[in-house]
Amino acid sequence: MNPKQQNNNSEVNQLITTQEAVNLLFGEGWLNEAVWIEDEENFTLRAGLDNAGLNWVNALPPLIFNLSLFERLSKLRISLNKEIRLIIETWNLGVGTKAATETAMTCIKQRLLSPSSELIPYLEATLLQDELYGEEFISNREVLKFLLTKLLNDSDREEIAEKAASSIRTQVMSQVNFSEKPFA
Repeated sequence: MNPKQQNNNSEVNQLITTQEAVNLLFGEGWLNEAVWIEDEENFTLRAGLDNAGLNWVNALPPLIFNLSLFERLSKLRISLNKEIRLIIETWNLGVGTKAATETAMTCIKQRLLSPSSELIPYLEATLLQDELYGEEFISNREVLKFLLTKLLNDSDREEIAEKAASSIRTQVMSQVNFSEKPFA
């Protein structure tokens, strides 16, 4: 075992706080470190939050093994998905509801996997609010709505609207042609 591997193994056994894990997750150097480790080990460049493969685990073992942060990220995503579903249901889109909801959830996942620099402070603040994570879901809907306004940008909202409209259009076009006379 080389010294780098020994160092990684000792880091895995160290517990870190949620604050340290959030700093590691959103800190400026984490991606550069992950890329460097993959380069050193001759791995394919695949660093990032959406990569659950071995390369990312090797790059960020303290984050991966911080169960508290993993649980918070999972709970946050589930709660955001639940909130956007509730919001979209109030829009009365009919057959477009499912398409709008699925698209919104995809956008949420993409934003959480690869947050913009403007979004990171809001995610950090939300992940560090201990009182939000005591229940199965985050029950503070105002926090979730606020985070959704920061999370979903104009292009996401446009995509949601287009998918809903396309679903409605498909439904209308597949119905009986209204110009046909039934008793001709």
